[in-house]
Amino acid sequence: MPRRARSRDTIAAIRGGALNDDVGGLPSLRELTIYIVEDSTPVRERLIETVREIPDTRVVGQAAEVPDALEGVRSSRPHVLIVDVQLRGGSGIRLLKQLRATGAPRPELVIVVTNYPTDDYRQASHDCGADHFFDKASEFDKVRDVLMSHRHRAASLPQEPRS
Repeated sequence: MPRRARSRDTIAAIRGGALNDDVGGLPSLRELTIYIVEDSTPVRERLIETVREIPDTRVVGQAAEVPDALEGVRSSRPHVLIVDVQLRGGSGIRLLKQLRATGAPRPELVIVVTNYPTDDYRQASHDCGADHFFDKASEFDKVRDVLMSHRHRAASLPQEPRS
């Protein structure tokens, strides 16, 4: 076995990542994990389908309500959190505030999606740590674009333990 291939395999084994060729031929050293918080089943299914289109990504959980999302995000510790503003029995903004207040590890990327793209919601989302804020009606495809971009950046970084 050539030395370079053996080194790549060893690095992948140590880091626990799958060694898959990513777009552009770069090795993927880790899988990007995503948690989705959305109370609309059709929108949640569309988000899951969007994630499935991206190599080396996986939905590790989903929730429609804040209490379930709090527990799920804490236990799964995803790299990416996609959250709707309006949820049954609460809001995505409240979820982000509660995650911050409890000291839960912050996902690398937080994307807020909404059918209510007001300036107030946009500002509140960013104040709570959201990296992106998208209108579901006109900007849904941007979720995929951001995930793809983050996936490519993450593929080039060494995998770190999530504590």
